Amino acid sequence: MAILAMGLLAAEGCKKKMEAPPPPPPTPTPVIPPGSVVFIQRGHLVRLDLDSNQITPLTGGKSTEWFPACSPLGDQVAYWSNGEDGVYNLWKINMDGSQRTQLTFDEVSALEPGDQNLMVNTSAAWSSDGKKIIYATRGDIWMMDSDGYNPESVLLGHEAFCPIFSPDGKTVDFVSKQDDQVSNLWALTLSDKTLKKVTNYTDWNVGSPSFSMDGKKILYNLYRSNISQVYIANAVDGSEPLNITNNNRSLEPRFSLNGRKIIYCGYGTGDDVGLNLYQMNTNGTETKALTADEASSPSWAPARTVTLNPTPGKTPGVSLPTPVGK
Repeated sequence: MAILAMGLLAAEGCKKKMEAPPPPPPTPTPVIPPGSVVFIQRGHLVRLDLDSNQITPLTGGKSTEWFPACSPLGDQVAYWSNGEDGVYNLWKINMDGSQRTQLTFDEVSALEPGDQNLMVNTSAAWSSDGKKIIYATRGDIWMMDSDGYNPESVLLGHEAFCPIFSPDGKTVDFVSKQDDQVSNLWALTLSDKTLKKVTNYTDWNVGSPSFSMDGKKILYNLYRSNISQVYIANAVDGSEPLNITNNNRSLEPRFSLNGRKIIYCGYGTGDDVGLNLYQMNTNGTETKALTADEASSPSWAPARTVTLNPTPGKTPGVSLPTPVGK
């Protein structure tokens, strides 16, 4: 019996030890494509693809373009242009330079000379679903379908410019002097048309507002004379403003890369006085130059979900417009 017991113990001691199952493979962190930036270079639209640093002209010819605004789908750009007749209206174009389309048809320039100011950057803006475009002309705010149809007034007689939709579409923020000596940021609730003053500067002007994707923060530049700096603040009440450039020569800020980065324009120093495009973190760190040959009025576009190709035999950006929404 003792021999039998020892044999059993020996047999049990030779059993293969149970091994713990291997841990599941780690879930990779999704990589968000960097998308593109559309900006103005020598009076025309240019696209910079951030993954390859490739620059592609989108418009050309005798027209002059101002203040591009990329759609939230990354497939189109709305912008001001004086087209073929010298009168500024809103246009849009595909991200590859095809299908240039006129959206508004004012017979007198809707973008007045005083609005052609880089400190202000009175671009149009898209709703977060891409279905609506909002813009300012002659101090009034208008909204239309993204194809130019069904224009309607949103706010009249408030010396308004630079309107932008909040991400939830419930409010429109805009810049106005109202009864002040300087421009401040205001918010308009679309449901009941109530107005609220967001900032209360007395000796600096606000320009170029831009919402973060969650609607909690807002970017803008403060300017007076030839000094301009980029600030970030709480979007609801303008509290806790933080200067994130602090160099007196930065303007036209925009959130980019789904709110993880900021793009803006800045002047060089010394002999390098040209205006170029820069990118940095939302706290103002890790500044990186994106251009070196002139750039203004940047607008970020996510990686395109639709691949668009120019019509064979036609040069992108110089084809005749297809009027809609007249």
